[in-house]
Formats: sequence, C-alpha cells, structure tokens
Amino acid sequence: MDAARSARSLRPPPVAAGVGSSRPGRFLRLRSSALALVAANLVPVYGVLALEWEVAPIMLFYWAENLVVGFFNIQKMARAQGAVDDSRTTINGKPVTWDSRQALIRFFALHYGGFTLGHGIFVFALFSPDLKNLPAELGLALLFLSASHGYSYWRNFIGRGEYLSVPFTRLFWQPYARVIVMHLVILAGGALAAAMGSPLGALLVLVGLKTLIDLGAHALERRKFSEAAHA
Repeated sequence: MDAARSARSLRPPPVAAGVGSSRPGRFLRLRSSALALVAANLVPVYGVLALEWEVAPIMLFYWAENLVVGFFNIQKMARAQGAVDDSRTTINGKPVTWDSRQALIRFFALHYGGFTLGHGIFVFALFSPDLKNLPAELGLALLFLSASHGYSYWRNFIGRGEYLSVPFTRLFWQPYARVIVMHLVILAGGALAAAMGSPLGALLVLVGLKTLIDLGAHALERRKFSEAAHA
C-alpha cells in the first residue's frame, strides 16, 4: 500500500455537513460539556459532605484526572487531521507525518506516563492517602472523570469536527500546560487546607477553585481549536 493510500486509511470519516455550524447548537454543546465537567467536580463535594473526605482523597481524585486527560489526549492525537504531512509541522525540529505519528504517540504515552507517575509519588508522599480506601476512591474518580472528559471528546472534538483542523503538534504539548498550572494551584491549596486541619470551608473552597480553573481551561481549549479551524 503506498503512502497516500495508507494516510487515507488512517483518517477517520468526516463529520456530517453542518455539524457545529449552528450557533444555538454549538452553544448547547459547549454548555452541556461544561455542565458535565462541573458534575464531575461535584464528586469531591459529595465526598467531603457525605463521606467525610479530607485533603488526601481529594488530591487523589484530582491526580486521577491526569490519567483520564492523557488517555483522551492520545485518542485526539490519533484522530487529529490538522496540518497532516506538512513539513512545517514539527516536533523538536522533526516533521510530523502519518508515518511518524504512531511513534510520537507512543513517546507521548511514555513521557506523560512518567510525568504522571512522578506527580503521583509526590502527592502520596505529601498527603499520605489512606491505602485501605484507595481502590474505591480511585475507581470513583476514574468513573466520573472519564464520563466528563469522554462526553467532551465526543461532543466537541468529534461532534464539532475539531479533529479536522487541530494540528497534532498542539495536542502533543497541550496536557502539560493544563496539568502543571492546575496542579500547582491545587497542591498549594491542598497543603494550606491540610495545615489548617482540613476544615469544611477550606475543602469546599479548594474544590470550587479547581472547578473554576477547569471551566477556564475548557473554554480556552474550545477557543484555540476554533481558531485552528479558521486559520
């Protein structure tokens, strides 16, 4: 199979004509994905109020989001069609083509996985989560966070046709900026709440702050992807 045919075989089918073109429809999609994000972030509120979570389980919940973000970013990188086989599209000076994409995705998985592991070790060392409750809390986090990010992936990245215009290189680096900024704030807030003895008010403020950061990052991502579509 020649290179052109191979490239075509890797490309997903285009979205139906008119998808994402209606302003009311686009607003509803954006609003619904934002609501799904808020719903996922309400899980720690339930944990604090009903399950008596302190700082450690909340930090574990937020760390688990790294795993979900990495998983869906790999799905996005595999589907993205923006600037395909364009010699100007590079990572570390090397052109990104359909042939090199799989190797770069594997590299991302390895590099981001190591980054997430290091972050997890730091969280465990700093907040010492109760290992007895770890499986249940981690499972709850992965379930709700996967539902939220999965809904946004299908409604926005696929449903709005963002994958048709977003460059692979933008997706390759995007999770790092979000994770680093968000978790620096969260870790600082968590450390402060722990030092205060994990009072209810401080924990709820921490959850609220993280939710606002999430919403801002979500809106910024949609705007950047929209700009890529009109570039």
